[in-house]
Amino acid sequence: MRLFQTLSGLSVLAGTVLAHEGQHHDHDHHRHHDAPSHDSLAHAEICGGSGGSIIPGSDGLCGHGIAGAGEAQKVIVSDAESQKPPPQDDGPRYPLWTHTKPCFNSTKSELEICVFADEKFANGRGASFVMTERRAAHVAKAPAFKDPELVKHTNQDIHRTAPAKYDMKEIPGKGMGLIAKQHIRRGDLIMANTVSLMIDYRAFEELPKEHYTQLQAAAVDYLPEAHREAILALSTHDDTDRTYIQRVDKIAATNAFDIEPDEDDEVQDYGFYVVFPEIARMNHDCRPNADYYYDHETLTQYIHAVRDVFPGEELTLSYINPIMKRKARVRKLQRIWGFECACPLCTQEQPRVEASDLRIRQIKELSNELDDWEPQSRANPAMAELMISLYEQEKLWGSLHEAYVSAALEYNAAGEPWTAIKYARLAVERGMQVVGPKDADVLEMAKMAEDPWAHWSWMKRIKVRGGWGKRSKETEDDE
Repeated sequence: MRLFQTLSGLSVLAGTVLAHEGQHHDHDHHRHHDAPSHDSLAHAEICGGSGGSIIPGSDGLCGHGIAGAGEAQKVIVSDAESQKPPPQDDGPRYPLWTHTKPCFNSTKSELEICVFADEKFANGRGASFVMTERRAAHVAKAPAFKDPELVKHTNQDIHRTAPAKYDMKEIPGKGMGLIAKQHIRRGDLIMANTVSLMIDYRAFEELPKEHYTQLQAAAVDYLPEAHREAILALSTHDDTDRTYIQRVDKIAATNAFDIEPDEDDEVQDYGFYVVFPEIARMNHDCRPNADYYYDHETLTQYIHAVRDVFPGEELTLSYINPIMKRKARVRKLQRIWGFECACPLCTQEQPRVEASDLRIRQIKELSNELDDWEPQSRANPAMAELMISLYEQEKLWGSLHEAYVSAALEYNAAGEPWTAIKYARLAVERGMQVVGPKDADVLEMAKMAEDPWAHWSWMKRIKVRGGWGKRSKETEDDE
């Protein structure tokens, strides 16, 4: 439903990643929503005030050592030498990277796909990338690499400068999850994390599984020890015994988020497959209380509350496009993540399920109408108002900015600038929390709010329906 920024082509690549383990994070909502999984750091807690660190040599995440905790113990197998990829790095090719190997040749081009790691990134937290040399050079242009101060305090699990808003606890039937420990207001930042592991989707398309899984494992291996162990402690959604390489592959597949390339990236056909181990602790809900966006300049994923959250509530994200009927949601979650959704929306009584499904159907119908700018379109401000009401009834708080965008456009197109400004301002305020301040919709609405008369949509419906600006056939013939 985005009006100014089309959805990424990542969904086309879904089959590739599903073949690679069947568990990628499918965010086809806005860029959005794009899946964490969510079991155990076991004994570790993400807690406030202790000054805990995952910097090498520290006491571990939030002051509790995690190496050997919970699922991480299963990484150690009898034939350890054969499970772990051997070191293959003979030194960095660039001052920025602490590791630039191993590499494998693409099966579809002359390009090499390699591991590029920076152990010092984000105040020593580290980050690893699996991609071509040229794309790694593009990523390295991000301001976060040039100005370390930008991300020095981003990861509060490293150097906490404010009390955490949540605790990590065991959630019945879900494994580990995050529980609010205080009132979190709508729009508040809950957490932010820089990239841990970023993989170019090209690797899945152009390398055999044997090669890209080795690159993934090496990339994780190059992270500082406590950071590496935090990734290895993530859930695989099953208890199958695996080799080290297989386990890393399964963890990445179960916990990765899809990230679209930034507009300056010359490679637009391949997005990124990214792991943020702390954010991956958030469980799914079809009507979540939090949402996220990714900032390419700081290589950071931000999580904000999309409604007020009260102490004792679980903090949740949606792993899928929430504007789907119940049957489709349940089927997709089962197919990709292997669990049957038990959120309140999916488990309510049948009459309410049917009412919700009807609202979803009408939202999609209205979306098609409002996106139609042809002269015969029936779109009008009343449709946009109905769209807003349906979003609110469905508790689609993370998508509400989209309905506000539609309303702003419709009122402006109908020649009602002040109401257009109202909804443009609402779209900006809501959108900044879930798609970020640099999102195309947010920037477009900010322009409209300043000068609706200069916006392309001004009087658009009236002009088109009235034939303004269109020369008749007779006029053309006379000329």
